[in-house]
Amino acid sequence: MALSLSFPSFLVLFSLCLVFTFTSSTSTSQSSSTIASKQLNFWSLNVHNEMPQALVSKLSPLTEQDSEALFASFSKQQVSSSSSSKLCSLGNLACAAKLDIITSLVKAYSGYDNNKLNPSAHLAKDDPFSFFRLSILKNGNKINLPDLHDIYPSRSFLPSQIASKITLDLSWLKRVFPQSFVSINTKEAIQMTIFHCNAPNSKGEIKKCPRSLEEMIEFSKNALGGDNLVALTSESTKGSGKELIIGSIKQYVPKQIVSCHEVFLPFSTYYCHVISSTRLYAVELIEPQTNVKVNNVLAICHMDTSTWAKEHVAFKLLKLSPGKGEACHWFSQTDLAWINA
Repeated sequence: MALSLSFPSFLVLFSLCLVFTFTSSTSTSQSSSTIASKQLNFWSLNVHNEMPQALVSKLSPLTEQDSEALFASFSKQQVSSSSSSKLCSLGNLACAAKLDIITSLVKAYSGYDNNKLNPSAHLAKDDPFSFFRLSILKNGNKINLPDLHDIYPSRSFLPSQIASKITLDLSWLKRVFPQSFVSINTKEAIQMTIFHCNAPNSKGEIKKCPRSLEEMIEFSKNALGGDNLVALTSESTKGSGKELIIGSIKQYVPKQIVSCHEVFLPFSTYYCHVISSTRLYAVELIEPQTNVKVNNVLAICHMDTSTWAKEHVAFKLLKLSPGKGEACHWFSQTDLAWINA
């Protein structure tokens, strides 16, 4: 007996066949970005605006299958060298990177009350425009924009389950990522990261070094105490190193700000902190000759510097001493400011 279908039934059946065919043909390509898809999904569920492109480039390339296998290895007491090498290569980590310039870490951390830090020794290599006073932020003023490009080697976030097994301890990291301790510069950069991540909080400061994208989002949500999380950063790196004119200025007035700065470990991670007495601005920058908008850059001003180390590079550049004036700086393409909308 011949099967008879109404036209609407035929359309439904035909559509199902198309969906099945498309799903089958794309399942292989989708599987290669399973962890990245999970990271994007976590972002969309918890953050109200789109993920900045600089973070999109840091999403994990691991498949779910590889992630599960590596997680099983990291759950053991000893991580094998083969598992470490596999994570480095498949996970796009910077395990054997050569960091020739580590002085930029000084600016990334802020090092408020760490008297062991002596950035003045590297002042000649620091951008003289990396810090500025609040009075600079006026429409029509000329400013010299520092370099907003990422200073670190390309590397991705870890899957959250693997990141949960990471211990921010030098001996542990050396055992798991021995390649990262071959270069003296990379070794020193990791040591500086661990020192700051584990240092006592400054007065009025809440800080954390999240080991994954998900942990950074959760820390920001908990610190701000709300569900309307928004991530702000500079629009792009355009205009880096050039003299530009300040256009319109937008000030954000949240109750609190979580500021996150990228730091160096073999995997992408951040130093995040909640600090009091800060002001946040989105600043339009214009090209002087053409009067065309070049960029929209985020700027943060620390109004209370009384707890900062006297050797802090900002004081050298601004001719100030702790507590005697505010210090402002621009956000790079990977810096983030979290606020409640």
